[in-house]
Amino acid sequence: MRRTAVIGWSLVGLLAWTVPAHAQLSFDARRTGMAGVSLSRDGALSRYNPAYHAVPQRQGRSAKLTIPIPLGLFQVLKDSAAFDIHKSYFNPIALADYILHPPLYYEIKKVPEPTNNVEFTIGKDSLVVDLGASSQLVPTDRFSFGGSSRLMDIGPTIKGFHVGVLLWEDHEVGFQLGDTLLQFLRQKVPARTNTNYTGIGDGVAQGGFAPTLAYSGKVWGDSAKAIYVGAAVHYYLGAAYGSIRGNAGITTGDSLFTGPNPVTPTVAGRVQYSKWGNSFGHGIGSDVGMVYTSGPVEVGLGINDIGATLTWTDTRVDSVHFDTSANDFASQEIANHVTTKTKLPVTYVANAALDLGTNTTVGAEVLNNGRGTTVQLGVEQRVGPLALRGGVARDQRKRVQIGAGTGLRFGPFSLDVGFLTHSSSFSNSRGITMATSLSIY
Repeated sequence: MRRTAVIGWSLVGLLAWTVPAHAQLSFDARRTGMAGVSLSRDGALSRYNPAYHAVPQRQGRSAKLTIPIPLGLFQVLKDSAAFDIHKSYFNPIALADYILHPPLYYEIKKVPEPTNNVEFTIGKDSLVVDLGASSQLVPTDRFSFGGSSRLMDIGPTIKGFHVGVLLWEDHEVGFQLGDTLLQFLRQKVPARTNTNYTGIGDGVAQGGFAPTLAYSGKVWGDSAKAIYVGAAVHYYLGAAYGSIRGNAGITTGDSLFTGPNPVTPTVAGRVQYSKWGNSFGHGIGSDVGMVYTSGPVEVGLGINDIGATLTWTDTRVDSVHFDTSANDFASQEIANHVTTKTKLPVTYVANAALDLGTNTTVGAEVLNNGRGTTVQLGVEQRVGPLALRGGVARDQRKRVQIGAGTGLRFGPFSLDVGFLTHSSSFSNSRGITMATSLSIY
């Protein structure tokens, strides 16, 4: 019972913080040392601002290839024995933390896993559960996460014009515990008879491809001062879509432990989907971006998926519930071949960089992917072949993180090391990641 309880709440926490984990970890140690800021016009800048496709790379700053050095995988191999669920020392919190914070890089300071025994106080007709330190894993309010990805963009670019097809996906999940269930798990309130212990959840996932027409180029200025713009129009074709909203839990009976039916599973939801092979979803979205450069100053703003609403003309709607008489889940069709609409979240990135001379560059980024905002500030000081870096960030959990790093350039190669604190785990304590990578210029 202890293992089941810990695994269950591990999965809840995992869903809550997967996106912040990926948002904080870069595969480039240079960016890690600057708390995620990019000074080489790549990463989130080119992803969310189409104008950056036309901005020339900074001479000597942009690597042709960056190869991560995955020292963290040795930690995973060392700890792999702890992942055997059949062993008494199996720790699901540690396993889930590895998923939350991908173990590509070495953890200088691991966050503590709040694991402990779960105490059950059971009387003739009473039940109290004490999760101990693990009760801090129980979310007290609604949490949600999600993200939009462009997995691949295929097509030629000629004189600033791009014609291609991109693969895309979008997902979002939200969940909130009911008051009685929250009090029972977190505040050790005794279980009561004839009471609902449930939570409310919702989720949506969709994906497909999009023929794209885009342009990026310089519209004003010269090599010293210029304005670059970019725009793209996507005709989204949705290949599959699904959404669910409902509640799940149990309802206690007249007695907690006696009688023919002391607890009754409670599951009720509404499912909508358009599966692969149905008519495509259709919608049009656009991206716009602008970059201004003037000597040492650079400012950019990009917005994606403006007006991206998809219409699905072949959607099926079902109701889902738990059938107590059959002791199994049951579904019933409500409607079929109906029209539904979904939206892709509008995302944006704003950034600024300033070259202070004497080989010093500072930068800032604000990124919102439609589900939360991150803010990063970073600085790089170059002294001959040596680079010193530092940064500070506010992550999606609204916690402050600190970065620091260095790099050594030898010919066309650069060996870089970056350190960054993170909160992408179950514990409220911060961990420290050491990122290592090799860049080729």
